[in-house]
Amino acid sequence: MDETVEKLSFESTDFKFTAAYGKYSDQFDGADDERREALNTAISQLHSEEISYPKFYEIIDEDADASRPFHRSRIQGSRKFAYRKSERKIDRIKRHK
Repeated sequence: MDETVEKLSFESTDFKFTAAYGKYSDQFDGADDERREALNTAISQLHSEEISYPKFYEIIDEDADASRPFHRSRIQGSRKFAYRKSERKIDRIKRHK
């Protein structure tokens, strides 16, 4: 059985549903068949108003970025005077080696 899961389409002009469908579509394109089934179920339940939007997004984001937690890197800056002073020190050390 070589059945592939088809992407669902809906005729809706509601902005919230259109945004949810865009998120669904992005997730659907790179998913395997099992994940596509879950996505189809979620979007059809949302369309028939069986689940709320927060619940839909909770289902959609369940496996999307499970391997990559939120990470914020810190940018360390310095003032121009301090930067130039450290560069002069580095150059002085290089020159006398």
